[in-house]
Order: sequence, then C-alpha cells, then structure tokens
Amino acid sequence: MTEIIYTRPELWYSPSRFIVTIVNLVFGVVEFMLAVRIVLELLGASAAAPFVAWVYSVTSGLAAPFSGAFPSWDLGEGYVLDLSAIFAMIGYAIIGWIVVRLLTLLFSTLYSVRV
Repeated sequence: MTEIIYTRPELWYSPSRFIVTIVNLVFGVVEFMLAVRIVLELLGASAAAPFVAWVYSVTSGLAAPFSGAFPSWDLGEGYVLDLSAIFAMIGYAIIGWIVVRLLTLLFSTLYSVRV
C-alpha cells in the first residue's frame, strides 16, 4: 500500500517577505537616485535646471556621510566623476544587504518561515 504524504506549499505571502521587499525597495530607490546624480555630474548637467537641482538636493544628504572621503575627479569642461557618490552607492548596497540578511535571520528564527 502506498502512503500519501501531503506537504504544505510554501507561503506566497508572509509579513517577513513584505518587510524584506519594502527594505529592498527603499535601498533600491536610494541607489537609483545616487546613480542619477553620478550620471548627471558625469554628463555636466547644469545645476540651474530644476530637475538637476532637485536631484542634487535630494542626494546631497545621502552622499553626505561619504563626502570628503574621496576627491571628485574633474574631467574638464564641467564633467565630474564623483567618487564619493560611487562609494556611497557601494556603502548603501552593503548596508541594505546586511539589513535584509538580519531581517531574514530574525524572521526565520521567530516564525520558521524562509524568506
């Protein structure tokens, strides 16, 4: 006689997955904004333009912890490679990865649900 074993399907939705998705979304937006800043500076966008001024004002706070650590390379004629913003992107990616891993560990021990 064969024995039928029912295995419970993995949950499609769980609070832990929702929180991890939100954290990934927040860090993704931060990374995107810093990438836009790098591209605008690299292409020599005028800070007098409203969109460029807005991007610079939003990302100045994000890049502030890393500013001054590395010099910006002036490529001539207004083109700048902002190394501080690049290292800010790397730093935020590492911080986001650590936060997601800690949340995954926390929820896996509390609820025994894989994220």
